[in-house]
Amino acid sequence: MNKLKSLLLVLLMGVSTVSWAQTTVTGTVLDEQNVPLPGANVVVKNTTNGVVTDFDGNFSISVSTTNAVLVVSYIGYVGKEVKLDGSSTYTITLEEDATGLEEVVVIGYGTVKKSDLTGAVASLDTETLTEQKKTDLGQAMQGRIAGVDVRALSSKPGAPLSIKIRGNTVITNNNAGRDGVSDNLEDDLSKPLYVVDGVFFEDINILNPADIEQMDILKDASATAIYGSRGANGVVIITTKSGIEGKTVFSYESTFGLRSATNIPDMYSGEEYVAFIDDLLKARAWRGLFSNGNFGTVDDYNNAVIDRSTEFQSSNEEANNVANGRYTDWLGDYRKTGIQTSHTLGMSGGSNGLTYNGSLGYLSDEGVMGIEGYERYNISASLSKKVTDQFTVGVKTYLALSEREEGSRELFRSTFRLAPTVNSFDPEGEVILFPDDQDQRFANPYYDATGAWRVNTKSLDVIANVYLNYKPASWVNFKTQFAPNISTTRFGEYRGLFTKSSRNDASRIQSHYDSRFRTSYTWDNIVDFDFDLLNGHNLKTTLISSLYYNQNEGSNIETRNFDTDAYLFYNTQAGTDIRNYGSFYGKQSLASFAGRLNYNIQDKYLFTFTGRYDGSSKLSVGNKWNFFPSAAFAWRVSEENFMESVDWINDLKLRLSYGESGNDTTVQPYSSLSFLNNTNYLFGDTQGNGKSVAGLSNSNLTWEISKEYNFGLDFAMINNHVRLGFEYYNKETEGSILNRQLSSITGFGSAVGNFGSVRNKGVELTLNTVNVRTKDFSWKTSINFSKNTNEILKLDGDLDEIPYGSHGVLKIGEAVDAIYAYDKVGIWQLDEAADAAVYNAVPGQYKYVDQNNDNLINQDDKVVLGSISPEWTGGMTNNFAYKNLDFSVQMHTRQGVLGHSEFYQHFAPYQGDDGKFNKVDLDYWTPNNQDAKYPAPEYGHPGEWYFENFDFVRIGNIGLGYNFSDNLMDQFNMSSLRLSLDVQNPFTFTDYKGPDPETGLQNSYNMTYSVKTVLFGLKLTF
Repeated sequence: MNKLKSLLLVLLMGVSTVSWAQTTVTGTVLDEQNVPLPGANVVVKNTTNGVVTDFDGNFSISVSTTNAVLVVSYIGYVGKEVKLDGSSTYTITLEEDATGLEEVVVIGYGTVKKSDLTGAVASLDTETLTEQKKTDLGQAMQGRIAGVDVRALSSKPGAPLSIKIRGNTVITNNNAGRDGVSDNLEDDLSKPLYVVDGVFFEDINILNPADIEQMDILKDASATAIYGSRGANGVVIITTKSGIEGKTVFSYESTFGLRSATNIPDMYSGEEYVAFIDDLLKARAWRGLFSNGNFGTVDDYNNAVIDRSTEFQSSNEEANNVANGRYTDWLGDYRKTGIQTSHTLGMSGGSNGLTYNGSLGYLSDEGVMGIEGYERYNISASLSKKVTDQFTVGVKTYLALSEREEGSRELFRSTFRLAPTVNSFDPEGEVILFPDDQDQRFANPYYDATGAWRVNTKSLDVIANVYLNYKPASWVNFKTQFAPNISTTRFGEYRGLFTKSSRNDASRIQSHYDSRFRTSYTWDNIVDFDFDLLNGHNLKTTLISSLYYNQNEGSNIETRNFDTDAYLFYNTQAGTDIRNYGSFYGKQSLASFAGRLNYNIQDKYLFTFTGRYDGSSKLSVGNKWNFFPSAAFAWRVSEENFMESVDWINDLKLRLSYGESGNDTTVQPYSSLSFLNNTNYLFGDTQGNGKSVAGLSNSNLTWEISKEYNFGLDFAMINNHVRLGFEYYNKETEGSILNRQLSSITGFGSAVGNFGSVRNKGVELTLNTVNVRTKDFSWKTSINFSKNTNEILKLDGDLDEIPYGSHGVLKIGEAVDAIYAYDKVGIWQLDEAADAAVYNAVPGQYKYVDQNNDNLINQDDKVVLGSISPEWTGGMTNNFAYKNLDFSVQMHTRQGVLGHSEFYQHFAPYQGDDGKFNKVDLDYWTPNNQDAKYPAPEYGHPGEWYFENFDFVRIGNIGLGYNFSDNLMDQFNMSSLRLSLDVQNPFTFTDYKGPDPETGLQNSYNMTYSVKTVLFGLKLTF
């Protein structure tokens, strides 16, 4: 009996052992050319059991059953399921999906496979957005996407960017934004709609790129139509990271870098400045010998007698400096090396239907002058729970706290202006308040550099998206999501005692304090239907109701006359001279109903129909609602039977779309109404207070409507190693909202209305190639090109043109931001003195075209010379990889940009300031240098000649990275470790002599250096 029990026990143990035995399966994952794929994911289906292939594509995994299914995936390749057949070793080959046909693209209120796209949509994944360690998303986009023009407005830390998709649709006769002399109003009005996790967002600059999973850019009207009026300028959809089921993964990213000025303008050194003054004095003496259009010879010029004492007479100190070759390097003394650091700590994972993701981020970025700096804190969190097979609930939240210190808006200009012959400190080492005794317009930049002038902005943004998803059947899904956004901004400016504006006079100390508080929310209800109607016929339908609400309020105050410099902008009541104060409030709402229908026939013929009905509170009564339709068709030619024999073509798709979208972003709330203002009047001899009408109402103010055609082609060949994308679009905007100028006899300056029409048309090309790929080495190239033509089709009434400012015009047939000035054809020479005199000009001055041959140069001779918008933009990225080492070079260019250069206006050599200011070293005209590019310096030239080309080619990033081997990571229980070195903006190639052709359109207060950043990076997961 005991023997029988023992035998049974042994049998039971054996059965138990067999039941719970683990089988180890090994294998290799290869591509179609039998090249190993390191880092491929191998997971046992319906479990969290998974491994990653090593550098040679090998893997080893334990499975509990011999008939398990392995799911193998790798970025850029079509995933594959492998059913085990009892073998212990497997060779798994993945097909390259270089076209990204299985990639999921966010198209607004839903997603779609890239192969099913009918509109013009571009995407950037998290790897692309973070590989160059850019501090904000706009920089990460620059030069990467055809049709998206990203331009830096300043190189100061935390500065905003101008982002335009397919040109400028906004017409405004405000000077702002056209030449950089004012602000960037037009950039704000033309910016695309930003949608972050379903929340309409204002400033993506505050987002941490490390928190972003994907960015999708909707470009044509068919793609943007689902957003109706909100998408008239294109849509940028940003999806933050979410968790996935599996073990908890921790990640840490860190960067440390040094920022320094590059492309520094060639200003005169001390000796060069003195030689420049000599040229001024020599020309002055030479011209004094002649009159009535008669000029002497070159020898007369060379023999002219000069007296420097008439120029360097402010003090003996300046004359001594010249005599002893002792000069001040103002630029070098006030440039510095800034430090940039960032840290991001993340955690993600999940199990049993619960997924989570969270991150903490910090960025510190110092400028290269004075106290400039930017700090940003980011907190991201997402939580999703699959309650049942039908119900899923979740929430995503994002918080960003940022502070930007611009420092002095005079420091840059002062260091460039001050002559090298004057001193910053006296012989005792004390700071000289006004270094140039000849001109007290400029205080010593020492004070600005140490914080005498502060311009500080602090912002807190909180967004959230709370959603409920209900899927009662496989063919229907209901989702409701509520997305609030709370934003508060404090702006403070302080101009202390030793700034240019105060000049050591306490009564002139200025303090400004502005506060703004914005609350908004979006509530969307979405129903999706997915039917297979017939064999190979699929119908997807999305129905949407949406409500958007936005409320802004704030206050501001400016006071002067402080008894101390200690208050900054925090204690405005200490200023006894109240100059300005006020408060404001405004709100707007937008209600929408939309639908989208996608019809797919055998994955060959794809149809999309979209319609959205929008109602805006900002428009006049009776004109608030409008319907915006779109339709698109795509034909996947490569799926046709007749293409089966054409094996070198892997994908060929033709797309055609038409769509309409409205726009009300160019008009402020209540613009259709008329308001009353306080006014003073005399009643007899008594002054009384009354009311006056502040502006005209417009009962016809309605939607600005854009109608766009788009033709697209997607093409891939040679095993997907060559991929081409092409877009042609024609977008016409009707009823452009324009601030119409009125005759002064009406008593009003302007009125808002739908007065104009503008067209943007162009082409976009994208080329991606795999040039070389072997087991150890690969080389890939990505190129994009965009050309956009902007043209005004109609203006107010029968007008053909409307002038604005000193050198602008709105003119039918020309670009919205056209430059209107005299056409230069050279410089008057000595033997042309008589001809020059006809136009009241002399040799050495610019020669302008007399367009109507009336022997006068006046307003009638102005013509359109160009536009501040580029004729074309482009970008190229090359990625090289050798084993664990990778190297990349990214460049971008803007070509055909013409604008007014305030840098040249302030620093080009001319006598308008009597030679007291330092100058940029330009090739200027003298009798000894009559082939010069620029006119003679001894004349005060009008601003007409300060137009320059701002074309450039910039190396945006050179990157080097190393990924440590899996074997080493296993020893430290880590998943990955990467070290990187990036050099951002190392080289700029341009003919422009200013500090930065990209930011050269800005006014003198916003001038900045071009900045290079050398950045070391660390990224690890465990």
